[in-house]
Amino acid sequence: MKTKFNINKSIVFFAVLLVATYIPIFMREEILDAFVREDRIFENLSPIYLFVASVMFAIAFYRSPVKLSLKDPAWLKRLSFLGFALLFLLATFEEISWGQRILNIETNDLIKGINVQQELNLHNLEFFQGEDAPLPLDFDQLAAIFSLGFGFLIPTACWLIRPIRQFLETKFPILPWQYGFLILVNYILQKALISFMEKFPGFYLHPTMGVPQGVYETREHNYALLLMISAIFYIFLKLDITGDKQEA
Repeated sequence: MKTKFNINKSIVFFAVLLVATYIPIFMREEILDAFVREDRIFENLSPIYLFVASVMFAIAFYRSPVKLSLKDPAWLKRLSFLGFALLFLLATFEEISWGQRILNIETNDLIKGINVQQELNLHNLEFFQGEDAPLPLDFDQLAAIFSLGFGFLIPTACWLIRPIRQFLETKFPILPWQYGFLILVNYILQKALISFMEKFPGFYLHPTMGVPQGVYETREHNYALLLMISAIFYIFLKLDITGDKQEA
């Protein structure tokens, strides 16, 4: 006998998990380093989350019954599935610097001169991260805007305003707003933590890493985690690919 999925219980579970990811910020140097440093726990988990999200949208593209026909506007939705599958796959490879550290590939001198971390990736190019970058926002801020927009603002607007939902739902994937709300919580939580640490520095025990770095690394991990969760529940609950449709 199949039981109905309880979305409220899952939200509570992931909310507790979200808060728990920030606990290392208050712990001693060795523990915080183990979570947020390069090639450690959060850095290794983030590309996995992004890859799973890519697979979810690839499944949606494959399972979509809509043909790529200009006569049916729903083809835009299937095309968007493909676009997000490729976008999250690109983000996956960017997170692991296209396998550079895994394969021990040396960075050539040309890339070293224009990449702030001297790695084979795009998001650390001086165009995005350098002091003289032409963009007013760095790549991390752009990623935060994307996470909040795609994961929270669009789903919430569609939930609250029916005309927006009616316009978008046949053309664009609308993630479950309940999980998107956790993306907003993540944003507020990291802002509150930085403010708290500035007022009460005695709670921060790391002698060399600045407070923002540890918090931002955790925040970025959580964005990847929550986008993966949203994609999974969108595919399995909204699209009903298992044949057992649940209320999302």
